Amino acid sequence: MSKQGEGLNFIPLGGCSEIGMNLYVYVYNDQWILVDMGMGFDGNFGRELIIPSPEELIKNKSKIKALFVTHSHEDHIGAIPYIWPKIECPIYARSFAAEMIRDKLSQFDLDKRVPIIRVSLNKKIEVGDFSVEFIHVAHSTPESSALAITTPDGIILHSGDWRIDDDPVFGSKTEEEKLKKYGDMGVLALVCDSTNVFKDQQQGTEIDVRRNLIELVGKYKKNRIFVTCFASNLARLESCYVAAKENGRQLVVVGRSLKKIERIAKLSGYFSEIPAFLDERKANSLDPSKVLLVCTGSQGESNSALSKIANDAHKSIRLKKDDIMIFSSRVIPGNEKAVIDIQNSLAERGVRIITSLDCKIHASGHPSQEELEHLYDLIRPNMLIPIHGGKLHLHKHAEIAEEYGIKNILIPEDGDVIRLSGGKPEIAGGISARTLAVDGNKLIPLDGAVYRQREALSSNGVASVCLKCSRGLVKLLNMTCWGLFEESERIEMTDIQNDLASEIKLSLDGAQMGKSGDKLKSQAEKLIKTIFLDARGKKPVVIVHIVE
Repeated sequence: MSKQGEGLNFIPLGGCSEIGMNLYVYVYNDQWILVDMGMGFDGNFGRELIIPSPEELIKNKSKIKALFVTHSHEDHIGAIPYIWPKIECPIYARSFAAEMIRDKLSQFDLDKRVPIIRVSLNKKIEVGDFSVEFIHVAHSTPESSALAITTPDGIILHSGDWRIDDDPVFGSKTEEEKLKKYGDMGVLALVCDSTNVFKDQQQGTEIDVRRNLIELVGKYKKNRIFVTCFASNLARLESCYVAAKENGRQLVVVGRSLKKIERIAKLSGYFSEIPAFLDERKANSLDPSKVLLVCTGSQGESNSALSKIANDAHKSIRLKKDDIMIFSSRVIPGNEKAVIDIQNSLAERGVRIITSLDCKIHASGHPSQEELEHLYDLIRPNMLIPIHGGKLHLHKHAEIAEEYGIKNILIPEDGDVIRLSGGKPEIAGGISARTLAVDGNKLIPLDGAVYRQREALSSNGVASVCLKCSRGLVKLLNMTCWGLFEESERIEMTDIQNDLASEIKLSLDGAQMGKSGDKLKSQAEKLIKTIFLDARGKKPVVIVHIVE
């Protein structure tokens, strides 16, 4: 980064143009520490998930001292198996996140290679010129943390995902006194979660959700009831167990991720008083009015248990008319269509759908405007950098902070190099911040040729044409099309093929082949696209084969 790397800098590589893919870099005089390494969801054109490109990290591998993980959600740890082998640095995390990371790495045969250092509260980790302390914050997964990052140029408070909950049903409250202590010492910059900035007040807590779930489950005494939520929300899983128990039902978990979470939770000392959840294979043998089934897929993920159930593709569970499906989650921006599609499939099968619009059955793990202002009161930062959100979220967060009275605010973009040394944040340069997609066993650039081609194929169809070229005469041998004609349109296809044969003879007879037939192929492609545009209003992807 040359001179732009001098002093204290902050570089978001993901998480500032979208919700998800959180990956942040702090640089002090060419020493790098990373905070979180997350993924995002994207099921388009064969993509399975998306991650920040490690391109700049690989270039600066020797400078990276450590990765600090704030908590165990996929948008903060999901990219580790893909990126860590390219940079190989120590990972610092609290126990539950460490177990989740270790489990994820085991799926890639990396669990014995990666040095994961478990950290405790009230201890500072010294890494080069950085001193990092984990501060407990309330969130929807256990042992979530903010990070107090002390440098020679000042203290940065990196919030992680957090909220204020004075009566958490799971874990402990946010350490407000510790945050205030850092505020008293003087916080140079607050780098802060923006996910929930459009809510002006706290939208209830998990204890409210638990009460409402108990009441809601009790209302449908004869129906089979499903709840879909985030697998990693242990408090919500515990609330589902309590709601089932209070209403004389047994809890059944559907999906491998829920069984995995249960195993890791028990290994980490949670759910100690809860008996093992029943497996989905037991569900069909039980009285429907005596079970509560919890499944993953609240965001419409295509391979989730809920998606399979909704589309009648699950190996052991079949929906019945008058089943109840409770969506105990919020819809992450960008997932709206996928969620609506699943809800439509459920409705077609006679399932009654209940969401947080009908009843308070979800509490966010992220701060409202009221909670953000409370954090400002505690730490009184000199500057604010909003993160963890799309552009709308970041701009709204900046607006709230400005109205509060914070003067030094900078709205980042992924790839910005932001100098924090001095009294005011400023953009000192930029680096590459591309997005990669996990596609099978490959990482493919989101803006690369593969997805441009797939988009063209899906939008315009394909016409494959074989031409015979002999002694300057060109003849159409055959044409095969995909995504252009219905099966019932054989006559239309034949008409176009006949037109194409005539135009090829008229326009291409005597044409020069060029090297490897390239010149003739190019002329043929243009001609074929023109004919299809006139006949069908589409320019398909054209593949030309030439035989002599």
